[in-house]
Amino acid sequence: MRRNDLYWPNMSIQVCVLFGVYLCITPAIFAQVGIETAWLPVTDAEKQQTAPRVDKSAGAEAIFWRVHVWDEVTGSDWQRHRVNYVRVKVFNEEGKKKVSSIEIPFGKNSSVTSIDGRTIQPNGNIVPLKREDIHEREVLRLGGIRRKVKSFAMPAVEPGAIVEYRIREIHFRQNIRYLRAEIQHEYPIQKITYFVKPLGRDYIDLGMRVWPFNCQNSALHLEMNGFSSTSVENLPAFQEEPYMISPANVRAWILFLYMEQGRRDPGKYWEKRGKEIYSNLKQALRVNDEIKSAAAEVVTGAKNEEGKVLALIGYLRKKTRNLYASTVTDAERAKIIKSMPKDRVRNSTEIFKSGIGAPDELNTLFAALAQSAELEARPALVGDRQNIIFQPEMADSYFLDNIDMAVKIDGNWKLFDVSSDTLPPKMIGWREEGTRALISDPKKPTFISTPISAPDDSTSMRRGNFTLEEDGTLEGDAQLYYTGHSAASRRDSKRGDSLEKQQEEVKELVTGPFPNAEVTAIAVKNVDDTSLPLTYTYHVRIPGYAQRTGKRLLFAPFFFQQGSSPRFSASERKYPIAFEYAWREDDEIRIKIPAGFTMDNAENPGSLEFGKPGVYKLTMGYTAAGEFVASRVLEFGREGQIMFDVPAYPALKQIFEEFHRRDTVVISLKQGAQ
Repeated sequence: MRRNDLYWPNMSIQVCVLFGVYLCITPAIFAQVGIETAWLPVTDAEKQQTAPRVDKSAGAEAIFWRVHVWDEVTGSDWQRHRVNYVRVKVFNEEGKKKVSSIEIPFGKNSSVTSIDGRTIQPNGNIVPLKREDIHEREVLRLGGIRRKVKSFAMPAVEPGAIVEYRIREIHFRQNIRYLRAEIQHEYPIQKITYFVKPLGRDYIDLGMRVWPFNCQNSALHLEMNGFSSTSVENLPAFQEEPYMISPANVRAWILFLYMEQGRRDPGKYWEKRGKEIYSNLKQALRVNDEIKSAAAEVVTGAKNEEGKVLALIGYLRKKTRNLYASTVTDAERAKIIKSMPKDRVRNSTEIFKSGIGAPDELNTLFAALAQSAELEARPALVGDRQNIIFQPEMADSYFLDNIDMAVKIDGNWKLFDVSSDTLPPKMIGWREEGTRALISDPKKPTFISTPISAPDDSTSMRRGNFTLEEDGTLEGDAQLYYTGHSAASRRDSKRGDSLEKQQEEVKELVTGPFPNAEVTAIAVKNVDDTSLPLTYTYHVRIPGYAQRTGKRLLFAPFFFQQGSSPRFSASERKYPIAFEYAWREDDEIRIKIPAGFTMDNAENPGSLEFGKPGVYKLTMGYTAAGEFVASRVLEFGREGQIMFDVPAYPALKQIFEEFHRRDTVVISLKQGAQ
């Protein structure tokens, strides 16, 4: 479960109201915090630079990248302001292409408030960025997740030009104790500097520390305007690779954090933290007759301890709502927050009565129900594999920022994500699989390793029943079923969307590879019900699906794989490979071939065994009823084998190329043949 809290223990916070802080950052506010709003002078050396200094093959290079960050309070909420000021020198056409168009992704808890830019041409002319060249749009990311981006096209870019831009952002609901600074970007950087204005002692009684990863930064320096700065020089460009290990493990970045002075002992730190988490639960744990009665009724019929757990989680998901979910109205949320005790957290009986709780509160309520059902349950701090591979030597809660509930089942601890609304009760998020978790305890907290779910837990099952006509038109019905992690990201991207938008996204799955497809009768089911597979169904008609050549029809039987490409295209690899989770694909296609046609060439390219990670099975056949039947099963990640070192890349690349070759096999039908 991803944490939603903004404040952490051991912080002395005094809330004050700063008037005049709005979504639009004005020059007056910049002056107030000590930031220069004018463009810095362009030096003769910058104008005359003809070749990159960091990477001789680079087409463009950042001369400097300056980032100012400061925190402010508006009412009862924190806001984090961030200003990026970048100056880039362009050396050739490749560099021109790279800097001509800039994209800034942002989410629901951030806003890009303003963008300024200009191009200084080799002849000295200055061409400003026009407001009409700045656009906002939605893009589809890997996994079907949609994100908003601001994009802008820099004007008059040419080799020898200097391009500079300034981006102002506001981030909401940030954890005030931490600032993550990305140091390495899409082109080489001669020097990047972060200017951070720490909160004063009126707000926090901890000092600011700097924790670098994969880089060597300068010592923290106090500037005249109250900011503290640190720099990193001569950074090569960072280029993401498909299905790579989390970038935080290999990319240069810095964590700014507030913490006590001195060096922490990791063992003592985690022991103390584990005891604190357990103590916090115990203080909020209350059981009354209503909770006991509910627990007894829910677990009736459960065959074992795990059955009890799954029943209790299912009950909570039906009877309670997450405070931050879209199903809770603003009025309901405000009422709950207003009613919260001022000097303590709500206890389990109060949460049960309200029916609405923050994720941590739902954990507390689950613990109360579990205790009533004679189960041993307690919170566990869990790492995030998408953030960084956690090691206990990383002595700060930043690196274990998820909380799940651990339940002892048959003598062993097993984790459950009580408040998840995208996964079935037995599963935790893939980001929490294959990492470490700290089980809280009043005496001796312990670390455990979290397992990676099996391929059968995350399936994509697709079925197609089609008719192929003489002119090559394919028509019929398709059903797609997703479970586990394969369903989670799709559920998340569709939740809250209108039915029309959900249907349009399903339509795009077909019209992407087949622009002339006619897709009708689209249905999306079980978006909110994790106990059932997420289901898409539709009717499709595609003229020209099969190619007619004389008396022959050529077609690809595996409809759902058409338009795909091999997962890996690069000949070389720099970073380790890490798939998000293990998965299973199960496809069956039935195609009624036109009368008077028979199979001319239907050679089965065969199945593929590739050892421990999994298997690829393919069968094809022709029935007496005139149907061509093809089935395909791909199972990958058995025994948790989803991460691979760089030396394994050539073999892994070849395996997926073989998958693609089989997925795109072409079958030939001949008219009039026996």
